[in-house]
Amino acid sequence: MRAVPLLALILPLSLAQAQSLQMEPHTFQARDGRSVEAELGTLTVPLRHARPDGPNLPLRFVRFKSTNPSPGAPIVYLAGGPGGSGIDAARHGRFDLFLALREVADVIALDQRGTGQSNPHVELVQSWAIPLDQPADEAQLTAAVKKAAAEASENWTNAGVDLGAYNTEENADDLEMLRKALGAPKLNLWGISYGTHLGLSYLRRHTPQVERIILAGIEGPDDTWKRPAHAEALLAQWESVLRAEGAKGPGLRARLAKLLKSLKREPRAVEFADETTGERRTWRISHFDLQRTIFEMMRDPTIFRRFLAMLPALESGDFSPMVPFASMLREGGMRPMSLAMDAASGVSPARLALIQREAAKALLGGSVNPGPVLAGDVPGVRDLGESFRGPLKASVPVLLISGTLDGRTSPDNAEALRPGLSKATHLVLVGAGHDGLFQSDPRILERMKSFMKGEALRDERMEIKAKP
Repeated sequence: MRAVPLLALILPLSLAQAQSLQMEPHTFQARDGRSVEAELGTLTVPLRHARPDGPNLPLRFVRFKSTNPSPGAPIVYLAGGPGGSGIDAARHGRFDLFLALREVADVIALDQRGTGQSNPHVELVQSWAIPLDQPADEAQLTAAVKKAAAEASENWTNAGVDLGAYNTEENADDLEMLRKALGAPKLNLWGISYGTHLGLSYLRRHTPQVERIILAGIEGPDDTWKRPAHAEALLAQWESVLRAEGAKGPGLRARLAKLLKSLKREPRAVEFADETTGERRTWRISHFDLQRTIFEMMRDPTIFRRFLAMLPALESGDFSPMVPFASMLREGGMRPMSLAMDAASGVSPARLALIQREAAKALLGGSVNPGPVLAGDVPGVRDLGESFRGPLKASVPVLLISGTLDGRTSPDNAEALRPGLSKATHLVLVGAGHDGLFQSDPRILERMKSFMKGEALRDERMEIKAKP
């Protein structure tokens, strides 16, 4: 989407109130060239819902009309991130899922506030970096990210960005405005990762308006900061997987511990040519760099097996296979929506204390929360507080989907919600990672369709075969 001047996107509410929802015919084209007739919608919402007469923000979405002659409540897809685009998700890998779920109801690919085509600040990115030629540690990364966050807040505020408008409760209230604008008595929600965090907020704030909800890769109300213990448990699972496949000798954790100890004692210098400039560069790889690499690659089993393939080289003293990860580990960019959303969600004091205790003795240390920021680190952002992060109770039907090899959102997150969700069903995908929660097996979609049609499901462990 072409960048649009801010004043053209944020209007006084009184001017847009009469036409807050606009729909137009739209030929939606997937990345692979397939197309389908749909509708492109624009919903005008308050930038801050507590100030309905203040500035506005247009949200864009695509509605795929149901093939059912008697459709149920609209299904709204909630992308992860925060910062993911629902429209892009439909355009890329999940196109078939959107089309299939039309058997139940209209399916809506929503670009949440600050994402995709609902982002009035597409040009705003704040960069941070740590020099490659010196070893990096957790404190250094945290300092660099917090410094960048403070600078971003000042720069973006001067550019007219209201960072306080980007939090999950405002996001949830956008969904409620969408429901009303569509004239739908209720919504069905379908979220993944951060999208589950958003879906749970909507469930808490607008319980009577939820028909059913699918949550895959659950980020609970207080799960924004990850637990080191979950990463430790996943390493233990991988050790069992490798043993079952015939691995001999020292276990995975022992091998990693030895390698990390060696790097902590003596960082390794690796020379390489910059792909952009051709300049020769030196990267002093630290033990924290390796911790982060391990954690980042545990996201999904397909990715982690790439790390396992390069592990023997690292053990022999050849760290050149890590060169492709240099930029990911030592530099990054932050955008208003994703920075503010996570900072506003924050972490409870009890969970923070637990994370600190676990990190002190974990093999991967604090690498599971690299460069975390709180609301106090980002001027203009308000912490949503314990009422947002506290226990949630609802009797709405919920389908929880987790992968046993998901390195981002542990199945424990889903189980922690069960006491408050009296109609929850948990589908555990044995062998699936974060990226395989919908399409690693055709049976998953069948369960999703059955659930959305109102059919009774039961807790299930589904074996997912690794793709060759």
